[in-house]
Amino acid sequence: MTGADWVGLVLTVAIFILMVVVYVWVLNPKNKESLESHRNMLLDEDEIKSEN
Repeated sequence: MTGADWVGLVLTVAIFILMVVVYVWVLNPKNKESLESHRNMLLDEDEIKSEN
């Protein structure tokens, strides 16, 4: 295997592990309340106007 093959393999495995960690973190019921509080963050114009 060439160096490019190893880089691609390591990068693919690292991204896969990162995605598994993110899925576990997001789907953990313990984190539901903190994630739900950010649900409409982009749609809430009142908070954006008050920060400026």
